[in-house]
Amino acid sequence: MPSDRFDFEQQIQKCWLVTEDIYELAEGVLEHELTTDQITNVLFGMKEMYELKFNKLWDMFEDVHMSLVRENKMLNEECAALREQLAEKEKGKKK
Repeated sequence: MPSDRFDFEQQIQKCWLVTEDIYELAEGVLEHELTTDQITNVLFGMKEMYELKFNKLWDMFEDVHMSLVRENKMLNEECAALREQLAEKEKGKKK
């Protein structure tokens, strides 16, 4: 299903959660004395999660952008058709 601008904005907000996740990890390290293995596991998990989130964000960007491109193309085609009609009417008036 194509994404709209609202979906795109929501996905941007989800990607910004990386800063909160980093803060949570830092708190875990300081307060719970996480082991190197635990920290590494969390970081690899975050890496995979944000890879998914940023790929989804890119797909949404392309959906929204291409939608705007298609709309612009349609408008340009409609304007060109109207210009042709007006030109034909002007030619008819001059005869």
